[in-house]
Amino acid sequence: MLVVVCVGLAYMVYDWMQYRMRRRRRREVTESGAAAKVSYDWKVYVMIAFAVVLAFIYARGIDRPIEALREGIEVPMISKHSYLVAAYLLGVGIWWARRQARKEAMSQKQVIGEQVIELIAAFKSVFRIRPTVFSTLEEANKKIDNPTGSAVAHAVTTFYVTALPRRALDELRSRIDDPYMEQFIYILERGEDARHEDIMIALDGLLHRVKRAKEMRDKSEVSMTVINGQTNIIQLIALGTITVVGIVPLLRQVYENVPGQLLFMVIATIGVATSWYIEGQASKLKEKVL
Repeated sequence: MLVVVCVGLAYMVYDWMQYRMRRRRRREVTESGAAAKVSYDWKVYVMIAFAVVLAFIYARGIDRPIEALREGIEVPMISKHSYLVAAYLLGVGIWWARRQARKEAMSQKQVIGEQVIELIAAFKSVFRIRPTVFSTLEEANKKIDNPTGSAVAHAVTTFYVTALPRRALDELRSRIDDPYMEQFIYILERGEDARHEDIMIALDGLLHRVKRAKEMRDKSEVSMTVINGQTNIIQLIALGTITVVGIVPLLRQVYENVPGQLLFMVIATIGVATSWYIEGQASKLKEKVL
């Protein structure tokens, strides 16, 4: 019963965190202060917990004989620790968890990009038969989720209240930071003065560029999935090896003196730096195609 209760509570916490993360990505909630800095990605907390466990494994004392064992003679023992390795693993684990938490911003950007594509396609379909910018924008926005949906709704409301198209579009520009939204707003700013055919041609061109960018993003995601998968396998093997070395007293003995601990930190730093470089290059590629 205790196991069932713990599993149930763990699932409820996981489901709540996933719900909060989805709302944050779509900006359905306004968070400030400490709440804005809290990550709702469960992987962040798993990384921190694992780092604490590893630090404990290496920091725990293991009794070692001071001199060679001799039959029939009780040899004095001394407790050995790997404090340097423990502190190093804890620091790297927390740093990596914070790095994982920063990836939420990129996820938010990707969500906005997908919503902007949906908005442009919906606007083009409606504008074909209803050549009025804000009326069409209001209709096209009906099925767009937040944060783009709420930003567009705010812009439409601003126009109806002030009757100033430029002010309404400036409100939209300030709320949604996306290169294709910027191009879309540029077209909308000329919607009242330009010919209907010219606006349709401009929308066709924008939609074509957006679709090409989406195709490039999909292809890059396939390539990055392979790269990230290989990197994750290497990371899991490394973590498994470090865990086994820390658990098995005979293996950990090598890293209980200062030279051995320094050697461990040098080798681990090379592995962490390599993994960081690969993930950094993959993130740069993803940012270029967003």
